[in-house]
Amino acid sequence: MVDDLGHQMVQIEYPGLPATEILAAVHDFYDAYYFRPKAAYRILRKAVFNNSERKRLYKEARTFLKLRSQRNKWVKDNRKEETPAPEPAKA
Repeated sequence: MVDDLGHQMVQIEYPGLPATEILAAVHDFYDAYYFRPKAAYRILRKAVFNNSERKRLYKEARTFLKLRSQRNKWVKDNRKEETPAPEPAKA
């Protein structure tokens, strides 16, 4: 259920939809949700006026961005492995 680093992995595959595509969609969802202006404003507004909230947000943001980077790298690496090599051109 998790990889060697403790990250949750995709547990299901559908025909024609590999696990890497599902994980890429999850990655895109997190980006679309957490980096939208309304959500960012709401989170940052709390942090501006509350020191403990600011510290918590900083720690969580670092963790989230690290996980996001690792997940993106994993998706890219696995896509390279899944894509078949192009056939040589016939003369």
